[in-house]
Amino acid sequence: MKTAKLAIFFVLIYVPFAWMNKFDAKAQFQMLFLETKYDAAVNAAVQDGAAALSVNEKQGEEVRYESSKKVRVNRKEAVDSFYRTFYSNFGVSENAAGQQVLDSYLSALLIVGYDGCYSYTIESYTGEDGFERSRRLEGPKRPYVYQDPTGEIIAFTLDEYVTVKNAAGTGWIEGFRSEIQAKTQTALLKPAARFDEVRRGAIINTIQRELENAIREHNIQTRRLGAAYTFTLPLLSGEEWSNTINDVGMLAFVQGIPIGYRTYNNYALGGARIVKRPVFYGYRQNNLPYFTSSRCPRPQEILETFTSPKAAAAAGYYLKECVNGRT
Repeated sequence: MKTAKLAIFFVLIYVPFAWMNKFDAKAQFQMLFLETKYDAAVNAAVQDGAAALSVNEKQGEEVRYESSKKVRVNRKEAVDSFYRTFYSNFGVSENAAGQQVLDSYLSALLIVGYDGCYSYTIESYTGEDGFERSRRLEGPKRPYVYQDPTGEIIAFTLDEYVTVKNAAGTGWIEGFRSEIQAKTQTALLKPAARFDEVRRGAIINTIQRELENAIREHNIQTRRLGAAYTFTLPLLSGEEWSNTINDVGMLAFVQGIPIGYRTYNNYALGGARIVKRPVFYGYRQNNLPYFTSSRCPRPQEILETFTSPKAAAAAGYYLKECVNGRT
């Protein structure tokens, strides 16, 4: 009898713990699934936005022959392309309210240009219906500027093209470092100087300041809308920052989306020249799951986004190839 009571007592203690462990494992799996799905969605949106940066209507505004990085970026098309993919991947393409909620989790959106960066922050306004609305506006270009110990001001670019203003403020000189180093007394332009180290540092510092300001402003705006989450600038490694300034591109920080008992936080970087690898879209046709490359015609309704054919196939989708732009 005593043994039976002990067995019952053990069962009463063990079963709730076993059930909770099973529930926790299921929740962990669901959170991992959502996190992976959101990663692919955000990455695809940034890649599409970055790819649109170098699309210009005028042929003369394409990449200059003297530098593959000197691109007149098409910022409007890039931002529009980013949002089209961003909203589509999160299933709110036709839902204005859902778009506004999703946008509130986009703590920072920034375009890395050839000679400066552009930040996009939220501004509140009152709509025609009297309700408060918000929109994301482009801020002024922030050039990559550095002032050396002698007082000279140097404006950097993503390569060795520089603009120098002497300490007396009497004149400007610009050109590639190799072309103008003999025409100026600027020590940083001389051979064996720490030019590239200082240039990279100045660009990264400019981008960091813009991101910090954007996130700070985002916190102010989202608090007015009732958000409780505080957005912060994530810590990026030196390698990640180096990748950021290798080419013109786009940065997006998504933070605070609830997934289970955690929140989703991630950032994505896309470069205009290094994002040639296609994204793969999962969709349904005749009630069958297919996936196709972003180089093919875009499906009307995208169910999921993948970064490789292997990932799409593993999710149960069949390849739908296209020939001459037709699937």
